[in-house]
Amino acid sequence: MNDSIFTNGLNYFLISSTVTVLFALVIDRICKRLTDRFNKKYEDKITTNQYLYQTIRALVWMVAIIVIIRQIKPLSSLGDTILGATSIIAVAVGIAAQATFGNYIAGFFLAVHQPFKVGDIISIKEKDLSGTVQEITFRHTVLLTQEQTEIIIPNTVMNSAIIEDMSNGNYSKAIELKVAGDTDLKKLQKIIKELLDQEELVNHEKESLLVVKGLTVEGYQLSFPVYTDSLNDFSEVRNHLLPKLSNALAKNKIKIV
Repeated sequence: MNDSIFTNGLNYFLISSTVTVLFALVIDRICKRLTDRFNKKYEDKITTNQYLYQTIRALVWMVAIIVIIRQIKPLSSLGDTILGATSIIAVAVGIAAQATFGNYIAGFFLAVHQPFKVGDIISIKEKDLSGTVQEITFRHTVLLTQEQTEIIIPNTVMNSAIIEDMSNGNYSKAIELKVAGDTDLKKLQKIIKELLDQEELVNHEKESLLVVKGLTVEGYQLSFPVYTDSLNDFSEVRNHLLPKLSNALAKNKIKIV
């Protein structure tokens, strides 16, 4: 009874499907090993290699599924339709209208042109986002933030956004603070400079000047940039700096509001 729905019988279907799946697994494993090997040899091409591997892997499993489907009589016409050239074009046109295909194309250009790579620290100014690129998939790019959380951003956004690559040893980020209105800003600037001079990870070639961002009834809204080689270095400097700054302000009777 069950054999009637399979083109060559149930036993042949089970054997054929098992062989097809095993074959797909072998191809997948070979591609993965080749990708890992190329990644070690060509470190600047890791992003492209990973993206190509994902594409090949998707195609291999799609073909495997079609081969299995065509052996089931009620679904065999579906497999033939998918394999048909005319239908492939129709499917491609249909998918092109969807966000998924748009994200894939955007991801493809990101992987090939590599405006940034896996491992780079980037900042998307208009979205106020920054982090280390963890992965570029078919649909999205994954960033690991300074707080060790993952942000998933559609590739179409990444492809059209203004992105600053901060992996060239020129990472900077501002630290903000609010102090009382009677604060001697020149004295505060001197305190900050002395504290930054004690930090080995700070780029001492660039001066961190205080910027007055606003004035309220409570006092000054200030910020000063800290220049380091990477986001991780900045995090380490900030963790050292903030307690020292708090103690120095208290010692010099500068009130934080």
